[in-house]
Amino acid sequence: MQWTSTNFSGQSQNKDGNIFKTTDGEKKTFTILLIIGFASLLVATFFDKNVTSAVMNQNSIFGNIFQNYADQGAGIVLFAAFEIIAWTIWRRIQGEALRYIMTGGALVFAFNQMLAILQDMLSYTYSMLNNLSKGIPMGVANNTSSVANYPEPLRWSAALILTILLSFVFFNWLKNKDEADISYLLNAALIGIAVVFIAQTTIGEMKTLWGRFRPYEMTTVSGKAMSEFTPWYHLNGVNGHNSFPSGHTMSGWLFLYLTFFVPRGNISLQKKMTIFGIAMGILTGLSRVRIGAHWLSDVTVSSLIVGSIIFLASRLLAAHFVESKLN
Repeated sequence: MQWTSTNFSGQSQNKDGNIFKTTDGEKKTFTILLIIGFASLLVATFFDKNVTSAVMNQNSIFGNIFQNYADQGAGIVLFAAFEIIAWTIWRRIQGEALRYIMTGGALVFAFNQMLAILQDMLSYTYSMLNNLSKGIPMGVANNTSSVANYPEPLRWSAALILTILLSFVFFNWLKNKDEADISYLLNAALIGIAVVFIAQTTIGEMKTLWGRFRPYEMTTVSGKAMSEFTPWYHLNGVNGHNSFPSGHTMSGWLFLYLTFFVPRGNISLQKKMTIFGIAMGILTGLSRVRIGAHWLSDVTVSSLIVGSIIFLASRLLAAHFVESKLN
């Protein structure tokens, strides 16, 4: 396994021993996103209620699409990571019995992630369809967590079929990679698992600690709209409410990490995946405000936290979002 190293000056080195430095393009892009993020937080500090009042619509097709299907960034990163680990084990372990056991174990973890991905997608979809059948807004009571409102055999059979098909794709994708690419991808997979764990733990703990009411809950509490509103910097403690920060926005931004599963030689795909990841983070955040599941400050703080985690992880991996040249 090839990890990045650190020299006496604290600079990371890539797998070839070259000094890894943040590019001017990365510095500029990260700085611009930080400025936008803090400007958005400043606006939200004073106008959270106004923004929600102006844009909230639980019938929004845009909001419902991203609510139903953009919450899968974390699961997709983990699925890809376990697939990479599985087929790296298959390639490197010599003992036949041990190779089957360890590869099978990693594929079980991948299958479990597929189950989780489909649980969210099916739950939100069935809730939306149920709302439509009752003539109520699509996004009502469909913003907090997955519920078992779908046929379990459907989820398990779909997860099994998708895992088998995608495992075949990953196997064929990796089998002809050279050892340098495999070592890089394995490191990317392991760091990706850590990124998801850190992001989910950080956002989850903050949700519990802040205890903030969601915008759509404002019309159902104390009989008065906005009666339970608190600014983003106010901690309410554990009360069962979990608006701040946004979990969907976290997962939307985690799509950006998929950039690092692209081999370093494929610069064109790196560009496309980076643009896709940034777009998913921004659009998911905007959709959560639109559908009334979160305040602007909820999605802004989540974006700042998760974007920073991914950026720092890329420095540890010694990989640029888009490589300027082959190392």
